[in-house]
Amino acid sequence: MTLRLAVFGFMVGFAVVATAGGRVRITEHIDADGKSTYWFITQEALTKIPEWKADGPLPLPVEQAVAKATEWIKKRNAKFTEWAVVSISLGKIWDSEMKNRWYFSVSVNGTVDVDGVKANSYISVIILMDGTIVEPTDKE
Repeated sequence: MTLRLAVFGFMVGFAVVATAGGRVRITEHIDADGKSTYWFITQEALTKIPEWKADGPLPLPVEQAVAKATEWIKKRNAKFTEWAVVSISLGKIWDSEMKNRWYFSVSVNGTVDVDGVKANSYISVIILMDGTIVEPTDKE
């Protein structure tokens, strides 16, 4: 009985954290300097994401997710002179009510030209299975 209550308490606590403030945290990345970047969506946006189970076809093909990510990078980071996709991954959105909601994380390593000085930059773009790009924030 005690074990069941402890497990139930942990599960409820996780669900509350994941949906705190009416937002659902998709993911968090911490860079080498310890700076966190977060991606959140609303509970309403979560309901619009197509369900996906690993034994079926993806609602958004990988090629479309990559195209959306590179388009977003071009618009947002005009100083990128070149880039290459270095990883593509799928992540599950953990929510207590909405099951089987997933997202793509497309990570790009590129060269940025700032006043004639070239530097490497690494960016991750989060794309929901409905094709929506989730804007990053540094505020939790």
